[in-house]
Amino acid sequence: APHIKNAHGLPHFVLQLSGAKTAAMSDRKRMSIGAVTTPILGSRSSATTEREAGIAEVFTKASEEKLKALYVTSVTDRDLQGRQSFAEKDRVVLAPPGYEEQEMEDWVRQCVGFGCKKGLKPESPNQDSFSLVVVENDFAMYGVYDGHGPAGHDCSDLSLRKLGSAFLNDPDRERDPGAVLTKVFLDTQEILMKQGNFDTSGTTCTIVYHDKKLDKLTIAHVGDSRSVLGKKKDESSPWESLELTTDHKPDLPKEKARIENANPPGRVVFDGYYNHRVFALNGMYPGLNMSRALGDVIAHKEAGLTAEPDICVIDLKAEREKYAKLMLLICTDGVWEFILSQEAINMAQKFTDCQQAVDRLMKESWDRWMKDSDNEITDDITAVMVYL
Repeated sequence: APHIKNAHGLPHFVLQLSGAKTAAMSDRKRMSIGAVTTPILGSRSSATTEREAGIAEVFTKASEEKLKALYVTSVTDRDLQGRQSFAEKDRVVLAPPGYEEQEMEDWVRQCVGFGCKKGLKPESPNQDSFSLVVVENDFAMYGVYDGHGPAGHDCSDLSLRKLGSAFLNDPDRERDPGAVLTKVFLDTQEILMKQGNFDTSGTTCTIVYHDKKLDKLTIAHVGDSRSVLGKKKDESSPWESLELTTDHKPDLPKEKARIENANPPGRVVFDGYYNHRVFALNGMYPGLNMSRALGDVIAHKEAGLTAEPDICVIDLKAEREKYAKLMLLICTDGVWEFILSQEAINMAQKFTDCQQAVDRLMKESWDRWMKDSDNEITDDITAVMVYL
């Protein structure tokens, strides 16, 4: 595979896949692959304990108010790269004291579907991560992460834990969720930079926070894990799609200007294949094809990358005045590589069962990857769908 050298002389691989360049993937067509690193973030038991601590205050409040609640989060697969392709990622399911996990999961699945599938890439673990928290009549939070680089799976998992816990436990979460999300993204980046293991590894992150009391969505994202709102006026009208995030690509005028005016400045260079990439001013590294991410320490220090998220706010009350049905999709680019936003909405709306819709979307994504690569490779595939 074509490759470029990073700051340490190690190859950052970028696979160029064969096949027709459809509108959905003409400016993408890539998947970064890295050698597997040993886990660097402690045992699964300690990671699980951290998750439990992060959700404890939310669950205590839910129990006091006798509200149903559920927390579902991926965890790094125990068998890493040995996990079978298209197998689900390991996960932890937690419910408040007094509630059965399965009962709460059945309740949530009435309007939420989710999945996180390992791609066909034997040398790498599933580097996607996801989480969701739902509290009855109070709020919901959904997050997807797409790791890249040798330790991308660790970066996505650690980002999920640190960012989610910090946001949920911030006293200003309800008052100003956008400001709090911006703060916790930047704070999480500081944590990642101190780890010492993420020089050339990072992750995207898209968080959707639904304040159910105000019926308002707040979306924060870095990278290209897209979120889309589906809307239908009445039974005779077609479904419409509204992209709630803009893929953070280096050649976007706003992103290119920020990179070139950073301190120190970076460069945006077309790679001769399909993507514009971010390089340091005086070196051919790190070569990322996104302009914002968590982790990627060298790119942050030397090439103008940022972890500051874009924030989008959607007033669902106003949307409900015009539309009878609303749905939300949040997916990594394992889905968006070959499926357009409108097509994904059209595909998902055919199912009354959210999990069936997600399963269909993931399988279609897998099939298109396999067709395009002559059954050689697929990216990890993560999707969350919510009927709002």
